[in-house]
Amino acid sequence: MSKNPSTGIVSAGARAAGLVALLAGAACATQPARQPPQQAQLHSALAAPERPGPPEPLAPAARALLRDRMASHARAMSDLMGAIMLLEYSQIGLRADDIANDDTLSRPMTNDATELNAQIPEKFFVRQDDLKAAAHTLADAARTLNPYRVADAYGRLSETCVRCHADFRPPGPAHR
Repeated sequence: MSKNPSTGIVSAGARAAGLVALLAGAACATQPARQPPQQAQLHSALAAPERPGPPEPLAPAARALLRDRMASHARAMSDLMGAIMLLEYSQIGLRADDIANDDTLSRPMTNDATELNAQIPEKFFVRQDDLKAAAHTLADAARTLNPYRVADAYGRLSETCVRCHADFRPPGPAHR
């Protein structure tokens, strides 16, 4: 920094230059910004599905049964997203509990091909169980009033939906 030799005062320009140099040095020494806790779930949800081929086939009767159920899930997820964006914890808990306690399709009791549930692959029932568990986790997170736990749990719930769709839902018109 340069001082005026007659007054011994450091000029404003010299002080500003020194401050910039100090801040630049400090910026280089700081650690990178911490990633939000749900970053891993976001990456996982956006990752390409681990499906080597087309979606698993579902019988037309099973697909028709699931169509109404999926429309109900879409409404529930939309309502849930609104509550999450506004951090309305009581609504988040209620909506997540609704999803967790929704009617469950039962695994088939026999291998009778006339039983509708026998036309649904076991993997669907596994995904259904995963959905219910993730919804319970989200409801529990909402009760803690912790937005980071809610975000993490919502990421896992959404990931469950996306993975099930990747397994069973035919691609949309843009991807055919």
